[in-house]
Amino acid sequence: MLLTIIAVVVLFTLAFLLAVHLGFRAPRLANRQTPQDFGLSYENIAFAGHQGCQLSAWWLPAKHPSQTTVVLLHGWGANKSLMLPLAEPFHRLGWHVMLVDAHNHGDSEHRGVSTMPKFAEDLESALAWLKHDKPKEAEDVIVMGHSVGAAATLLAASRGLAVRGVISLASFAHPKAVMQRQLQKARWVPGLVWLVIHYVQWVIGHKLDDIAPINAVKKISIPFLLVHGDQDQIVPLSDHRELCKVASDNKNVRCLVLPETDHASIETIQIHFADLERFIDFLRLSR
Repeated sequence: MLLTIIAVVVLFTLAFLLAVHLGFRAPRLANRQTPQDFGLSYENIAFAGHQGCQLSAWWLPAKHPSQTTVVLLHGWGANKSLMLPLAEPFHRLGWHVMLVDAHNHGDSEHRGVSTMPKFAEDLESALAWLKHDKPKEAEDVIVMGHSVGAAATLLAASRGLAVRGVISLASFAHPKAVMQRQLQKARWVPGLVWLVIHYVQWVIGHKLDDIAPINAVKKISIPFLLVHGDQDQIVPLSDHRELCKVASDNKNVRCLVLPETDHASIETIQIHFADLERFIDFLRLSR
């Protein structure tokens, strides 16, 4: 009888751990478009990230010499090709653009479990490559992230990212709230949400409070823009409002809500690019 109980507990534990890993695993999507599809010339580049992971990126040189580069980081389960609609308007401004595949995404190598702190490390690795290999083009750098990439960008900025400014697209406020929303249907199981959250913290090696965007924005000293779509069904607009409220005392923060825009509407964000340019003008004035 005792052995049976032990076996059931072991099987339940293994099933639970497998379910958590599968539930939070990022799917790998192939890059189905290239900058050439948008009429943009580019170079394939690769560089070493943390723990020797090879990261893939595209470098889109400006048509004329420029000291400004925009680095774009996609979200969970996405890739650099999905950020191309935003690369185009930045390139039209006369700037260089760098699009990065995070670990386990697109053409970048596998690196264990995908986590938001690792996304931040990938961004830091991209900037290290940029400043080493393209120093003249990287005198002024703006970073933009989407979704998990946005949260990672805010986390990296809170740790002293050496860039001119940051643009966050559709960031969540706290990863704990994200998991609670995903596990909504399992709330009837006593203690399950608590168990998942503590297990995830153990796996990623960080307390969720320590990496939460709502805490990161309090520590960012450079100018940053928080952008959110009013039709976002993945990360509710209330998360955006929380972030803006916490950062409201910071004179360097700007908040922007885009109409008729959902979580994955990169093309819609492109339509509203003029609103983003107001923040770019603010960056120019803040030099």
